Amino acid sequence: MQTSDSTMELDRPVFIGGTGRSGTSVMAELLHSHPDFCLPGHENKLIVERAGLKDLVQQLGGRYDLVRNHTVIHDFVNRALQLRRFGFRDRQLNEQMERIGKERNLPFQQAFEIIQRDNPDAKGAMHAVGQYFGAIHYEACVTEFVNRLTAHVVSEGIVNSEGLLKPFFVARVFSRAEMLAECRRLLERLYGGVVRNAGASRWIDDTPQNFLSIDFLHDLYPKMKFIHMVRDPRDVVSSFAQQVWFPSDELLAVSACAAMIRSYRALKDNIPADRLIEVRLEDLVHRKDATLERIAGFLDVDNRFDGGIVSPGGAHIGRGHKGFDPAVPAELRRELEDWMQLHGYA
Repeated sequence: MQTSDSTMELDRPVFIGGTGRSGTSVMAELLHSHPDFCLPGHENKLIVERAGLKDLVQQLGGRYDLVRNHTVIHDFVNRALQLRRFGFRDRQLNEQMERIGKERNLPFQQAFEIIQRDNPDAKGAMHAVGQYFGAIHYEACVTEFVNRLTAHVVSEGIVNSEGLLKPFFVARVFSRAEMLAECRRLLERLYGGVVRNAGASRWIDDTPQNFLSIDFLHDLYPKMKFIHMVRDPRDVVSSFAQQVWFPSDELLAVSACAAMIRSYRALKDNIPADRLIEVRLEDLVHRKDATLERIAGFLDVDNRFDGGIVSPGGAHIGRGHKGFDPAVPAELRRELEDWMQLHGYA
């Protein structure tokens, strides 16, 4: 059944976040199994991550600085272009990556890492917002948005103390409220057709860093719902150290996770209680029925989730309870003992 524009609730998205390696992708797939929700693709990195909408609002909303305003628009444009398609801009590198993946039976991220390390100057992306939405639609949405932000583009650039800035984007003057409205306009145009074609009414984004920007997301969408995925920090640290995007250093992973959790705890009390829920990955696995009912109630929908998406084997519960350097458990207790007690991990 197709959803009409009048029944879509594009101003009520569901944002999911967490430290990373905490179950955000599993939660997104679970919500996507419900007919009311649509997940076009994992992690829209144009919203809260570097050079995304959050940075644009912070710089353009209510202040005016000619060069800094140019820089934030320029960085957004470059980031948006980078996220058009998975892989590398060089076709031969993509062919090498595909061949290595097949020959060694490697997932995309690991094959990508091999090619990127061998070709450090190559332009590539492990995430592709554009491919999720369709490259033509995505580029049209981004182009229209950038045109609305800029009063003029000086194609020959300007010369200043940093050298030649080319092309040079001259930003329009916006209040913070106006900038937030422009960002909503972009996202609702980007997501609208995909949500409608899916027969859904609301959209989902599962970028882990969302939980470090819940204040911004609430400003952007006051009617949003936020699911914070919580996982045993021992398992998070163990998983972090195995990822291509993080150094293989468990003690560093402890510090990084602790810093993120402290930042989140400083923000969460400013969000209305009915907009934020914390869900332990372990409860999603071992107390599935009760947890799904709780999530459905929070999102104001019937419980029509496909619980089969969540499996104990895929969740790797308990992976971090053994094999650590002896210094890691002590560091976890020092940094996160109260958090672990609060969530039943002590």
